[in-house]
Amino acid sequence: MSTATPIQKFDITAEEIDALVGLFYQRIRAHPMLGPIFARAIASQDGPEWRAHEARIAAFWRNAIGIDRSYDGNPMQVHRANRDIHPGMFSTWLDLFHMTAAEVLSPEKAANMSALAERIGQSLRYGVTTRDEQRGAPPILR
Repeated sequence: MSTATPIQKFDITAEEIDALVGLFYQRIRAHPMLGPIFARAIASQDGPEWRAHEARIAAFWRNAIGIDRSYDGNPMQVHRANRDIHPGMFSTWLDLFHMTAAEVLSPEKAANMSALAERIGQSLRYGVTTRDEQRGAPPILR
C-alpha cells in the first residue's frame, strides 16, 4: 500500500468534516429510529465512545475525499454484521446527512458531500440487502 497522500476529490477541510460529523451524530443520537440502533452499537450515552466513533468516521470521510489515509476499517463488513441495520434505514440516514451537510457546509461542498454519501449509502444498502446470500450462488428470486 502506498503512503502517498491521495488526490483530493473536492475542496473541503478536515475541520469542516469534523463539524459535519459531530452535528450529524448528535442528530443520530436523538433520532427515534436510528438513535437506538447506534446506541446499541456505540454507547447508550454521549461520551468518550461516541467521540472515538466520530473521530473514526471523520477519518473515513477524509479518506473517501482524498485528504488523508488515516482511516483503517471496513464499513461494509461492519454494516453487514449488524443485524439491527435494514436496507430501508439508509434513506433516513441519507436524509439526515443531507440536511446536516446543507446546514454546516457551503452549498457546493454540501452537494459534493451529499453526492459522495449517496454513492456510499447505495453500496452499504446493497451490502445489507445481500448479506444472507451465498457468494457464487444463484440469486434467490422471490
